[in-house]
Amino acid sequence: MTKGTFYKWDDMPQTEMTPQIRRRVVSGEKVMSVQFIINKGAVISEHKHPHEQISHMISGAVEFDVAGEKRIIRGGEVLHIPSNVPHSAVALEDSVNIEIFSPPREDFLSNEPPAYMQE
Repeated sequence: MTKGTFYKWDDMPQTEMTPQIRRRVVSGEKVMSVQFIINKGAVISEHKHPHEQISHMISGAVEFDVAGEKRIIRGGEVLHIPSNVPHSAVALEDSVNIEIFSPPREDFLSNEPPAYMQE
C-alpha cells in the first residue's frame, strides 16, 4: 500500500518564474498543485493547455480573462478553466493562489518558466 506524503508550502522550494511571479509545486501521478505568489501588476499572457485547471485565490485579487470573459477573482473564490480554453491574467493586488492541474503540467516540473510568462 502506498502512503500519503505531507507537505508544508513554506518548506517547499520556491522557483522564480518572472521577477513578479514565484511558484511552489507538489505533483502526483495524475494531479498537480501549484502555489503562485504574484506581485501586483504581474501579467500572464493569453495561453491554453490540455490540462484542466482550478484556480483557488487565497488572498489578493487577479483579473482573469477566460475565453473573452473578464472577472476579478478575490481571496476565497475559485475559477475552473476547462482544457484548451484560452485564458490570461493580471494581478490587481499582491496575491497568492493555488492552482490544481490535471494531468500534471510537465513544463512546470522544470525550473524554466513557460513562454507566456517570459518577459
